[in-house]
Amino acid sequence: MKLISSLLVFIFILASCQLQDSQKNVEIVVENIIEKKNQIIEKKTEKKDIKKTRLYLVGEPYYIQGVKHIPEENYSYSKKGLASYYSKELHNVKTINNEYNKVTELLGRHKTLPIPSIVKITNLENGLSLILRVNDRYNDNATIIQVSRKAAQLLGFYKNKIARVKVEILSDSSKQIKTVTKSMSDPLFNETFKAVPTENVIETDLEDSLYDDKISENLPEQPIELIFEKVADQNLFVKIYGFKTYEQIKNTIHALEIDYKTTIEKDDETYSVLLGPIENIDAKKLVSTFISKGYKKTEIIIK
Repeated sequence: MKLISSLLVFIFILASCQLQDSQKNVEIVVENIIEKKNQIIEKKTEKKDIKKTRLYLVGEPYYIQGVKHIPEENYSYSKKGLASYYSKELHNVKTINNEYNKVTELLGRHKTLPIPSIVKITNLENGLSLILRVNDRYNDNATIIQVSRKAAQLLGFYKNKIARVKVEILSDSSKQIKTVTKSMSDPLFNETFKAVPTENVIETDLEDSLYDDKISENLPEQPIELIFEKVADQNLFVKIYGFKTYEQIKNTIHALEIDYKTTIEKDDETYSVLLGPIENIDAKKLVSTFISKGYKKTEIIIK
């Protein structure tokens, strides 16, 4: 009888120990689940915050119609070429750095400059220049910059849709906006901002309908510094590289029915051809045409 009692006590103790171990295992599993859930919530919150934050971007090399473009922090950038503009089709469309394109603000889209950057753009056809902020990329090999409708209006090429321009990065201003943008991306930025005493601010988004040409002049204007510079008459040429033979150039020119003056040059083992002087719109079309035919090194030269 004593043996049976002892055996029952042993079984009870063993069962209690196993139950405690099971409870501990359950607690550990629950803790792990809670921890993973919190990590998922933190990641989701982090992603949401990133989506709302304006980012500073340079980016990796990419291709447009097979032409390679390499984004870089080039604070000595200065280039002549063609400029186009975007209108209401891109208004309120999100940019690569989580901003929005605005047709009534002084904004630009560039293929390689850091996002954002500050540049000075000068219309070489009338001497008008202004400063704008680059906040997006775009996919046109024939132009060096695409500006907002407002910028095109102020620079005087809204009706012509395209213009010969010079684009120069403003290094100090671009470095400053880089610092500000990076600080805004800091996770503690919002906490710091909330701690600063402020007055009530109302933020509103204007509807797309407000940007109709007939009523856009009623919108509040941002401060604008429009500069006039003396510019000399400059001709535009299109240069195409990579022809294997002289006959290949002549056959291509004939097939495309090009009437512009052609100057052929020998470049080591290949040939290049310079077309022009040429009109803006024809130059833009020819660049796209030659690139589509495999001549990836095709460029516009203004001199």
